[in-house]
Order: sequence, then C-alpha cells, then structure tokens
Amino acid sequence: MIKIISTIALFICFSVNGQTQKVDSRLLGKYSPIELQKMQVADPDQYQFLVNSVERGLFIGDIPQEKAKDIVFDGVLNIDPAGSYTYISLGKEILDRYQYFKIEGTNKMLVIQPKIFLVPNHSK
Repeated sequence: MIKIISTIALFICFSVNGQTQKVDSRLLGKYSPIELQKMQVADPDQYQFLVNSVERGLFIGDIPQEKAKDIVFDGVLNIDPAGSYTYISLGKEILDRYQYFKIEGTNKMLVIQPKIFLVPNHSK
C-alpha cells in the first residue's frame, strides 16, 4: 500500500514539475522529456552532469604537430569542423578517459572530455 501511495505521489510530483520545468533540448537526442524531468527532481546532480556534458564535453582544435605521432585516435569523423556538435549529436558517450577523433580531410581533431571534468562543482 505504501509503495502504491509513493508511486502516485511521485507521479503527481513529476506531472506538476513537468508543466513548469524545462529541459535542455540538446539532451533530447538521447533522453525523453519525461526522463529528463524525472531526473531533475530525483537526481539533479546527474541532470547537471548531462547539461555540463553537452555544454563543454567536447572541443575541436588543431592536431598538435609535436604530438601527432603519439595520439591514438578513437576514429575518424566526417564532419564540418566549424559546426556545432554535442557528444549526443555525434552518437558518442562520455567515458572515463579522453577520446580523440580525427576530422576527415583536415588537420583538426575533436576531443571528448572524460567524466571527471564534467562533474558539477569539479575544480580543474
């Protein structure tokens, strides 16, 4: 009985919050609006991690010539280096390590940062 009441209370809470809370649209490629609204209430740190991840989880830059031979690429991407991307829009995941992707036909690479740099309140 308590479980049913708790479930109903959570449903009402999510329904009310769902009408007032907005979600970051960049996350909709991987999560539904309902999942994100529930996360905002039940696990706000995880939601903030996801927002941080799409805001600053990757960057594009020149391949440093002095380190070019030592870089182990995770793959090659055929993208416009001037474009705007998130790890979600590229179909990638945030891992516990840096990921390096060569951008085809250029001397540029896309770098996806590890989880540790994207955790809320993490100081670099």
